[in-house]
Amino acid sequence: MNAPDWLKTENIKITLDARPLLAQGIHPLEQVQQECAALQPGEIFEIITPFPPAPMIEKMTAAGFEVYSVAEDDGMVHTCFKK
Repeated sequence: MNAPDWLKTENIKITLDARPLLAQGIHPLEQVQQECAALQPGEIFEIITPFPPAPMIEKMTAAGFEVYSVAEDDGMVHTCFKK
């Protein structure tokens, strides 16, 4: 699947590598929701995980965010939420 037109690197305002949090047993959903709520229209939050964050994607989509997720060659999944 090709990246959507709205996914522009210069619009990514926050990137969170969630791997250290997940390794500690911390789920970053609440942090992601708080940081995404502070975004301006058109701004993007990116999270990096070792798996597709399906429940997070569902919650953020339901909250009105556009979502794009892609698994990279290194096995990491990059998911972007656009306000």
